Amino acid sequence: SIDKMIQTLKEENDADIAKRDQCKDEYQKIESTVKDVNWKIEKNEAKIEKLTKLIELRTQQLAETVASIEEVDLHMKTITEERTAENAAFLKAKMEDQQAIDLLMEARKAFTAFYAKN
Repeated sequence: SIDKMIQTLKEENDADIAKRDQCKDEYQKIESTVKDVNWKIEKNEAKIEKLTKLIELRTQQLAETVASIEEVDLHMKTITEERTAENAAFLKAKMEDQQAIDLLMEARKAFTAFYAKN
């Protein structure tokens, strides 16, 4: 009976050792998984921070580009207005010059006719 008890205790001890080893293995797996997840979290947080800064930069660049486009549009409108005004002035001056040429031609004909008679 003592032998049976010793045998039972040895079996329980072996079972306890097996259970302890199983728990150690599970603990190591869990610890490894936790470390891996923590590393991934740190890596992703760094990536998020980098991308956030990139978004801020691109947003700023977009605002600058939009402002530049508005400035160019305003400049184009201004120079188009100036060009239109200059063209109108040119056309008016050209028309006046043509009228002056026509008038001079008429005067020339009149003088030629006058001197031809006299």
